[in-house]
Amino acid sequence: MSLILKLRGSPAVSAFRLDKLNSRLAAIHPSLRVTASEHWHFADAARPLAENETAVLERLLDYGGRAPAGRGTMRLVVPRPGTISPWSSKATDIARRCGLDAVRRIEREARGSSRACPCRTRNCGGRSS
Repeated sequence: MSLILKLRGSPAVSAFRLDKLNSRLAAIHPSLRVTASEHWHFADAARPLAENETAVLERLLDYGGRAPAGRGTMRLVVPRPGTISPWSSKATDIARRCGLDAVRRIEREARGSSRACPCRTRNCGGRSS
């Protein structure tokens, strides 16, 4: 049996990078904005984790503070199937060294929330009139 645990993480990009991304998007489509970007962690476990194991996993994946929830359409950016990132390999090794033998793999993905400005113009800045 395999169990996938989902844990919300830290911001995937800084406010500066989010502003830069929105500037680039505005040049392509004036009404589109990314409202938030955050990491999500997915842990493949061989069995349900005990309460103390879940606490250890949550502590390991708590870095950089929690990202604010985004508004709008959610997009999850994941590697193609079969790909194991260097981050995943290292995080899985660390989890196992911390006694989480039931954890087979941990992967970190980016989630972005986007929305179109209601007025569909360049000048509103995402605020409805």
